[in-house]
Formats: sequence, structure tokens, C-alpha cells
Amino acid sequence: MEYYLSLLENKNNMINKISSLFVLCLAAFTTSVFAGGPPPAIVQVEGAIDIEIAPFIWVSGTVIGRFDSKIAAEVEGVLNNVLEVGDRVNKNDVIAKVDDKTYRLIRDEIKAAIAPIEAMVEFHHLEAERLGKLAKNNNAARNQLDQTQANRDEALARIGIVKAKLAMADDDLNRTIVRAPFSGVIVERFKAAGERVDTGEQIVRLINTDKLEIQLRIQQKSFAHIKAGDTLTIAGPESEVGGIVRTVIPVGDDVSRLHEMRIEFNREDWSVGTAVQVATPVNKNQKVIAVPRDALVIRRSGVVIYRINNENQAELVPVKTGVANTTHIQVIGDVNENDKIVVRGNERLRPGQKVQVISSINGKK
Repeated sequence: MEYYLSLLENKNNMINKISSLFVLCLAAFTTSVFAGGPPPAIVQVEGAIDIEIAPFIWVSGTVIGRFDSKIAAEVEGVLNNVLEVGDRVNKNDVIAKVDDKTYRLIRDEIKAAIAPIEAMVEFHHLEAERLGKLAKNNNAARNQLDQTQANRDEALARIGIVKAKLAMADDDLNRTIVRAPFSGVIVERFKAAGERVDTGEQIVRLINTDKLEIQLRIQQKSFAHIKAGDTLTIAGPESEVGGIVRTVIPVGDDVSRLHEMRIEFNREDWSVGTAVQVATPVNKNQKVIAVPRDALVIRRSGVVIYRINNENQAELVPVKTGVANTTHIQVIGDVNENDKIVVRGNERLRPGQKVQVISSINGKK
């Protein structure tokens, strides 16, 4: 019995100690709160800047190969072989081959016609030399000399014609081999081995996947504010990059009135066919005071931002917004260049609240 009474007494003592510790902690916390207030809010700030911003709209674009060709047959005939879709080739590699038997026979026939004509030229040349010696004292020999020389010149002309035909036959023979005009990948095949092709008929589609660019069509109101060499923001899968305008076609489509534009970029993970959005200006640049987009706090009463004063306190500043780019937005109100504006941790700030400024929050800068 005494043992159980001892346990009960120890239990009561422990409860009393815990209660006392709780009261002490509560008292310490209360004293801390009333003495110094709540702990400072952790925030990240950036300075308001004075920059030139052009209002823009997002325009859809597509990643394409700068070199994209449908390779056609240059002579007619039956295809002996054609590369498969997905095959990668280098410049001048063989893509397809047309049966060349007929072209070889034509070339050989023309080549065989040259030898007799050359023999005739040699004969007339020797005859002209012989008659030339006799013609000094013989008028009849002089007439024969003229005729022989004419025959020789005619034979020489015939050789020129035949050699030209031989060169054309050699060219046709060479064109039975279809070669890649640039390095790339076969993405479509329109003809297979065993099929007959006519001159100019498409065989494969070849795209250079190493030199890519973005194709898009812009409105007329953007055309006047974009030129070659400008840097534009491109929003692609999971990221944004800057692109350089390579060219803007100064001719609008008859129906849509849109102008085609090409943009160079550097992203190896964006393949041909990738859909992107491009920020295209629709007006000239305007010089404004701007803050990062994350600085804006939307409330029922309107848009506000928080500015940090010299005493590390948050000041609420009502603003109106204006033009924007992809990172900053114009603010109209009591905001000056280099004001410290809260961009992280502003969701729960209160006017006059003390803050602690750090370089990043949760690893985000």
C-alpha cells in the first residue's frame, strides 16, 4: 500500500513541475511579445527601376528546321534503294539511287560515236597538208584543199556536238544518285525501292535538326516595332529564353495581313514542331518606373506594393499598373527609382511591420 501511495505522490509532483514549467514558458513568451512585438517578417526585396518598356502580346510560333527540303528525283527511272525514315545523313551522302542501266547505255553509245569522227578529222588534216603542198602550182589541188579543210572543220564541229551530248549523258548518269544537299534527318519518305519516279517527283523530306529557328506570323501593329537583331522573349516548354530576330518578311499575307518572322534561339531540347509563345511588342518603348511582377499584391481595394523604409518597416503603397514586359511592370504611384520593393514574403505583410531582408526565400532568388 505504501508503494502505491509513493507512486501517486511522485506522479503528482511531476504534474506540478510540468505545470510550473508551462506557466514559466507562457510568461516568458508573453513578456517577449509585449516587450518587442512579433518577430520580423522575412522578405526579399528588389529596387524599383527606371527602364524603357514596350507593351507586347504573346504570339504563337513553331520550331522549324532552317533547312527543310523535299528532295526530288532529277531523272526518271526505277528506284533501286531509298533511305528509311529516321536515317541521319551528312552532306553529299546517298539518299536514293535510280537504276542507271539505260543511262549508261546512252552514255556508251554517244562515247562510241566520237572515235570515227576523230579519225575523219585526222584524215582531213593529213589530206589538207598534202594538198597544201600541191596547191602552190596546181589550181585543181587548191580547190580540193579548200574542200578538205571545210570537211575537217565540219568534223571538228561534230566532235564538239557529240562531246557536249556525252557531257549531258554523264550528267544524267550522275543524277541517278540522289545525294543530300545538307546534313540532316529523313523525316518523310514518299517513294520506296522498286517504285518508278519521274523527273521532279519527290522522294524524301530532309530536315537539318542542328540549325533550328522559330517561325511565327505577327500583326501589322507589331511589324513597325520589330527589326532584325532585336531580342525577344520566347516561352517554351517549362522555360523562357531570349531569341534573336533573324528576319521579318516585309510583305504581309493577302488574306490574314500577317507578316512572317524568323527567330534564332539556343535550346537543344526543343525539337522541330515544338510550340512556343513569343512576346512581340505592339507599340514603341515607354520610359517608366517599374517593379518586378512578383511585387504586386492584389486586394479588393486595388493593387498595392510594399516598400521598405530606413527603419526596416514595410510601407504599403497603393499603385496603378501600366505597360509591362516579361519580368517587370510599370507602377504609377508614390514610387521612385531604387526604392526597396518586397518581391517575396509580401503576401502576409502588414503596414508598419518590421522585416528582415534576406537574399533568397526557400531557395528562390
